Amino acid sequence: MGGSSIHRIQVKTLKWMIFILSLIFILLFFSYPHADIEVTEWYNNAGGALSITFDDCDENQYLIAYPIMRKYGIRGSFGVVTSWVGKTVEQPENIFIKRMSWDEIRNLGDNEISSHSCNHKLLTELNEKDLLFEIQESKKIIEKETGKRCITMHYPFSRTDENIKNILKQSGYLCARTLESEINRDPDLYEVSSYAVFDDDHPSLAELNELLDLCIKERGWIVLMYHHIDENPQKYTTGTYLPLCVTPETFEEQMKLFSSKDIWIAPVGEVAIYLREKRECEIEIEKSFTKIKLFIKSDYNVPLTLKINLSWRRVRVKGSLNDGEYSGSFYLNVLPNREIVIYREFFG
Repeated sequence: MGGSSIHRIQVKTLKWMIFILSLIFILLFFSYPHADIEVTEWYNNAGGALSITFDDCDENQYLIAYPIMRKYGIRGSFGVVTSWVGKTVEQPENIFIKRMSWDEIRNLGDNEISSHSCNHKLLTELNEKDLLFEIQESKKIIEKETGKRCITMHYPFSRTDENIKNILKQSGYLCARTLESEINRDPDLYEVSSYAVFDDDHPSLAELNELLDLCIKERGWIVLMYHHIDENPQKYTTGTYLPLCVTPETFEEQMKLFSSKDIWIAPVGEVAIYLREKRECEIEIEKSFTKIKLFIKSDYNVPLTLKINLSWRRVRVKGSLNDGEYSGSFYLNVLPNREIVIYREFFG
């Protein structure tokens, strides 16, 4: 009799254990997810960022540089001096250079068209009226001729001050490029530093390679400033200055090098907007047992990259730029102001 009672108690205990384990399994199976979501430092989680910029609208930028960049899938920022468009303009040392036409500028496709002012005057020496004209009228003309927003200024002679930067902000510019020869780390977006490319050897390909590796190591942003692309660099100087000219062969070697690196290559304005979005966007998260809804609230429209860590073992994503099935930690490229849904996959 006593053995039978013990047996019944054991069976009852076992049933309770099975019930409790089943309940735990069900709670885990339908649990709310633990989710860590953050915007990565650079798009596509690249090691760093690189922007290629051109000043003055030399026609060879369109005829020679643009096709080479397109070959390697590289887009850049072309700084337009609006009064020079379609003309042959005299430079220092009696050098005459043909500038792009508006048709050629429009044919640069999805490259960025930046303002390099109306008349290439030193902005820091202008009175308020002339300064407003150089900044605002150039933007207005570029937007009318291209049908695109002009959000980037390439400072003439790379000179600026706080008054100029404030006028840019008030006039609708989002960023501006100067010189300084530094890797940008959390930069003032109205004083983005750049390195000038003077000729085939300054900087050399090896020096550029070292600079890019340092940029990736420090997860920074490099901006390069180009002027002339020509087989005959000597045409652009009489010896007083470096020619600010690289040969097409060297330019292609540089583009090939850049495209081989773990670095995000994009126009200045696009990188600047990414940084603004990263600083200012709001990530809205709505969780349930079976899915997570994400919404990135932003005033801008450049895609962002999210790093996502979930407690769920396997998920399926819809609404991103790289939908699919994922597990563990993964990265998503997403458009702001658009819903992304992460569905829990129970099997597979």
